[in-house]
Amino acid sequence: MKAFLPKHLIIIPLIGLLASCQENGRHEQFVFMKDIQEWILPEYSLKSRHIRNGMEQLIQTEPRMYADKYTRKYYAGRGHFIWINRHGVGENADTLLSCLSNVAEEGFNPSSFGIAGIEEDLRNLRNRNGSKQDINQLMARLEYRLTKAYLRYAAGQRYGYTLPSRLLNNIESEKSYPEASQRHHFSIHTENATDSFYTHALQQAQNGELGPFLREIQPRIPLYQTLKQDYLTARDSGNRERARLARINMERARWRYPRPQGKYIWVNLAGFQLTAVNEEKDSILRMRICGGAIDHKSPLLVSKITRVELNPYWNIPPSIIRHEIAPRHTGDTAYFSRHRYSIIDKQTRQSVSPTALSAEQLMSGRYVIRQENGGGNSLGRIIFRFPNDHSVYLHDTNTPSAFRLANRAVSHGCIRLEKPLDLAYFIMEEADSIRQDRIRMQIGKAPLTTWGREQIADNPQDNQQPKNRNYPIQTGYSVFLDYYTLYPDLEGNLQEHPDNYHYDPIIENALDRF
Repeated sequence: MKAFLPKHLIIIPLIGLLASCQENGRHEQFVFMKDIQEWILPEYSLKSRHIRNGMEQLIQTEPRMYADKYTRKYYAGRGHFIWINRHGVGENADTLLSCLSNVAEEGFNPSSFGIAGIEEDLRNLRNRNGSKQDINQLMARLEYRLTKAYLRYAAGQRYGYTLPSRLLNNIESEKSYPEASQRHHFSIHTENATDSFYTHALQQAQNGELGPFLREIQPRIPLYQTLKQDYLTARDSGNRERARLARINMERARWRYPRPQGKYIWVNLAGFQLTAVNEEKDSILRMRICGGAIDHKSPLLVSKITRVELNPYWNIPPSIIRHEIAPRHTGDTAYFSRHRYSIIDKQTRQSVSPTALSAEQLMSGRYVIRQENGGGNSLGRIIFRFPNDHSVYLHDTNTPSAFRLANRAVSHGCIRLEKPLDLAYFIMEEADSIRQDRIRMQIGKAPLTTWGREQIADNPQDNQQPKNRNYPIQTGYSVFLDYYTLYPDLEGNLQEHPDNYHYDPIIENALDRF
C-alpha cells in the first residue's frame, strides 16, 4: 500500500478559539499544536500502512461497551481516518476535546474517555525534541483514542451511559422469582444507540459538522438541566450525598423513552405520588399512592388508560396462588369464605369446593380463584385498566390506613390510589354532576345532587347489590409508572425520595464502571 501522506510532513499549527458543545454559550480556548516546525527526518515519515498496523494492535483490546465494539469494527473494516490527515491532526479533534473537557459537569471522570492519554499524545506530537517514538504509532493511537472517546460520549449523552433494562431486569434470582414478569422491573421501550447512529456520528465528524452534532445530542428535557444544575451546586458546595443523588437521576433523565405530555397520569414509585395532568385545561390532580413491596416491585412501564371499571372482581394472579394460597390454604373453606374467594373451573365455568382440590390442582392453571366484588374486595370499588404484561393497574383499596404510612411499598405490584373517585372524574372529562352522582351511587357512596337523592328514594333496591360496570376512556390519557429519587415538586423545587427498591446503587455502580 502506498503512503497516504508525503514522506516528509509539514504539520500546520492548529490554533483557534473553539466553540463549546454546551448549550450555555460558554466558549473555551484549546491550543494543542503551536509553533510546530517542519519535520524533515526519516523517523518522522508518516505512512498509512504503518498507521494501520499500529491500529491493528489497538483493535485487539477488549471493548467494554458497544461504542468500543463499534470503534473496533470500524477500523477492522479499514474505515477512513476521522481525525488525522496529511497536515497532522485536524481541527475537529480540538472541537471534540473542547467538548470532552466538560465531562466532569456531566458527573464523569475524564479518565472514562481517556482524555489524559489523548492530550499526552498531542503534546508528544507537538514537542518532538528528538524523540525516537514512532510517529506512526503515535498517530494510530490518536486516531483510535479520539474515535473511542467520541463515540462513548455521543452515545452516552444521546441515549444514556447505561441500559436500564439490562441494569434493572433480572436483579433477583430465578429461584426466588420464577415468574419472568416479577423480575422484569423495567418494561419501557427505550431508544438505544445503533450502528446507524455511530455511522452518522462519524460522518458528521468527517463532514465538518461535529460542533452542531455535539450540540444536537445533548439531553433536551428540562428535567435534565434542573438536575445538572443541582449536581453542580451540590458538588461545588461539598454536599457529596446530594451530588450523588443528582448524578444518578441525571442518568435516568438521559434515558430516551416517551415522556409525559398532553394528558397523562405520572406515578413516581419512589415518591409514592401520582400526578394527573391535562395540559389543555391547565388542570392538575395529585394524590398519594401505595406501590409494590420490595418482594413485589411495581414495574416501570408506559401505557394508556382504556377503561374505568366499577365494582371489579379480582382474579388472583397465578403467582399469588402458587406462592401464598396453594401452599398454605388448600382445602381451608373458612379461609376462602372469609376472603370471599371462589374457585372456578375455566372449562366448565362452574364453582368448585376448596375441599375438592389439591395444592397441585390449584396451581395447574385449570382453575381461577376470584374474589367477589363490592365491599372488602382487594381492588376496592374502582380500577383503572391499561394494557401491560404484569397484570398491574391503578385501583381503589379496602385498606385506606396504608396511606398514612411513610413507606407505602405494601402491595403485590398494583398501584393503590388515595383518591380514585377524583381520578375517575378527572379523566372522564364529559362527566357532568349527574353522571358523577350516578358513579357515586354505583360504588355505594351517598349522592350529592337532588336527582341522585330522588333516585335512591325511588329505587332503594338498586343500591343493595354492587354491579360490575365499565366506562371506556377515549380521552387519551397515558399512564407512566416511573422511578425518580430526586424530582421537582409542583413549584419546581427538587425533592428527595427514598430508594425503596435499591435501584440507585445499581445505577451508580454502572456509572462508576464507565
